[in-house]
Amino acid sequence: MRTGFEGGQLKILTKSKLHAIYLAILDALEFHGVRMECEPALKLLDEAGATVDYEQQTVLFPEYLVEESLRKAPKRVRMCGRDSRQDFVIEGKKVFFGTFSGAIYITDLKTGERRSCATQDMANAAKISDALENQDYVMALFSPLDAPPEIQGLYEGDALMSNTVKHVMVFAYHGKEVTRKQIEMARLVAGGEEALRKRPIISLYDEPASPFIFGREYVEALMEWAQEGLPVVWAGIPLGGATGPITLAGGVVQGMAESIAGNVIAQLVNPGTPFIFGFVPLVMDMRSTLAAYGAPENLLLGIAQAQLAHYLGIPLWGTGGCTDSKTLDAQTFSEASMNLMTAALSGQNLIHDIALIESAKSASCELLVICDEIIGMIKRVMAGMEVNDSTLALEEIGTVRHGGTYLALKHTREHFDRERWLPELTDRTFSYESWKKKGARNMVDVAREKIRKILKEHEVEPLPSDVRRGIDRLKRVEPQ
Repeated sequence: MRTGFEGGQLKILTKSKLHAIYLAILDALEFHGVRMECEPALKLLDEAGATVDYEQQTVLFPEYLVEESLRKAPKRVRMCGRDSRQDFVIEGKKVFFGTFSGAIYITDLKTGERRSCATQDMANAAKISDALENQDYVMALFSPLDAPPEIQGLYEGDALMSNTVKHVMVFAYHGKEVTRKQIEMARLVAGGEEALRKRPIISLYDEPASPFIFGREYVEALMEWAQEGLPVVWAGIPLGGATGPITLAGGVVQGMAESIAGNVIAQLVNPGTPFIFGFVPLVMDMRSTLAAYGAPENLLLGIAQAQLAHYLGIPLWGTGGCTDSKTLDAQTFSEASMNLMTAALSGQNLIHDIALIESAKSASCELLVICDEIIGMIKRVMAGMEVNDSTLALEEIGTVRHGGTYLALKHTREHFDRERWLPELTDRTFSYESWKKKGARNMVDVAREKIRKILKEHEVEPLPSDVRRGIDRLKRVEPQ
């Protein structure tokens, strides 16, 4: 299994402030509520005791219903891969990493130019993620513009499950009909309905509209997924200053309230549905109106929602490895490194958005590979420092004494693997001359070389031929 690393070292809020935020969330849901554009969900909530206005399509959530639903949501969520060695369990402050879906442009590996993405780009990104050590789960990274829009999610599910043995997460593009086909596709790969429930190899990312609008297709997808007992992420994007409050505390209240309301629906459909809470922390740049992915305020929002999730004992969605930069430059790596490190150290459970550039309009496979290296560095930091008789090294200090070397000691050989992280892409050649002699390559050059090697040499266990045929049948567009 993939064990993850323990986060939660980074904190900004006291327990009393967390409690105040939680009380505000309960008030927001009870007295302001959400607009629910889905008749079956309205009826379900009405029967459960919520205050429902069918004409206005609004729902007010009584406090007892919210808290009862929180109690029903599992504290541990198991995410499985086609290969059981890739399984992992979300719990507490354990941290895991993955990409996202939705970018419509890609930085072309051959030309370095920005272009529209295609289905093959999803397959390539999944294969690259499969090969990378620090990617725990896999999303499509791109939205393919060459796929039929009405079944885009089926093309995404196929590209993912065919090109990785790790856990996959699909995007909620559609309502109940296509969502059912996504689930049927996963059943084919898992070996049947019961096998999929026992080992959920797939999960759903579902995104309500802020502020407080739950569209029909998204709610239908949520309800279908919950009915199957499969893991689901329900995360809005309250854009601070635009679709969310300008204040950071207000942003946390709205973002978590939107997510917690989604959990009420999921637990009413199927008590015990594995539910991942949270929101995507973004603010609007008031000069350009851009949804700023590299803003420092996002980091504070992420830390705050992580602390709130730990306070409530619920699994959390997280964000990192992304940038507003349009190209692979210093801004890219400073922003991606900063939000990755902050997300990990605050203990956000499922960190997504790795490799998104241009404020999520584009994605870069080079950045995906480079972020994987950055995550390796972060994991070394999170592993901390071991202190015991052996690591204190008093005997060795006495042996080497003044002016000696530790290089040849048995102690150095025994502790080297645990104490030192070794880079693959990062340049540590001895001198400028030796770097020039090796081709004077920068990190992006080295990342591209690694990508070419993965796409050429990395092998993913293929799906059985009968499963392949079943997936192809599901992807056929029926004539109108």
